[in-house]
Parts: sequence; structure tokens; C-alpha cells
Amino acid sequence: MITVKETLEVSAEAFFEQILTSAAYDIQSATGKELTKQQLHKGYQYIKKMKSKTGSKGDVNVEITALDAPRLYAAEFTCATGKNMISYSIESLEKEKITVTYTEDFSGKSTSQNLNYKVIGALYKRGARKKMARMLHNIESYLRQASPTEPQLADKEE
Repeated sequence: MITVKETLEVSAEAFFEQILTSAAYDIQSATGKELTKQQLHKGYQYIKKMKSKTGSKGDVNVEITALDAPRLYAAEFTCATGKNMISYSIESLEKEKITVTYTEDFSGKSTSQNLNYKVIGALYKRGARKKMARMLHNIESYLRQASPTEPQLADKEE
């Protein structure tokens, strides 16, 4: 299991909205259906085509397993080899400050797949944590640029 906990300088609502925007975009890319963020709910499922690192293609069933705005989003990605679970748990610290705990885990369909995941996971865990921390901070940067909290120079009266 990979767990990353980061403090970000954005509101819980803005961060959660971005997660839902990304989920809606993924659904549209996979299915062609345009959904509003309000149409997403716990239990929503769709199928997307994905390529493995070895180049083989397959269907992945995606299910939103938790959606509690603006605190929790979780999803499961089920394929032929097993189930990958992700979650974002968001805790408000202040108006524009949150702690996000991202968790990712895998459950294989066989004992050998679980063992393989544990061995490979141990080798790549540090890099995966860094990548996820970077992704969370990239979301933070994007949100801060999209709606700056400080007035711009052009907005100031002289």
C-alpha cells in the first residue's frame, strides 16, 4: 500500500471539485458520456480501455466506491489481474489550507499476483510516493493560479 499525506494551500471545496472534474473527464474520455459533477455518485461505474506496461490491452471496470464532498473520494479499478483501489481523504485545517491523504492499494486475483505486487511495490514505493506528492502539489498550483487569493496589480486602485 502507498500512502502520501500532504498539506496544501487550497480549500477543501476547490480540491474536491478538481477531483470530480478529473473523474468526469475520465468518464467522458472512456465512454463519450458528458456528465456533470453532480451526476457522479457512490456506486457509479464505467468501463475504460487501458494498456498495461507490457503493451497488452484490456477493459478496466471503474467504480466510485466513496463520494462524500468535500472530504472523501475513492474508486476501484478492476481488471483481469486484480483490483487497484485509490482514495483521497481531505481534512480542512483553515479556510485555504488542507491535508490530503492519498492512498493506493492493490488486491490481486491470486496469491502470486499479491506477492508480486508486494515485491514490486517495495522496490517502487519511494518513487511512487514522490510522484503522488508532486501530483498533489501540481493540483494545488493549478488551483492557486486559476483563482488567486491576492488581488492582481491591475486590480489595485492608485
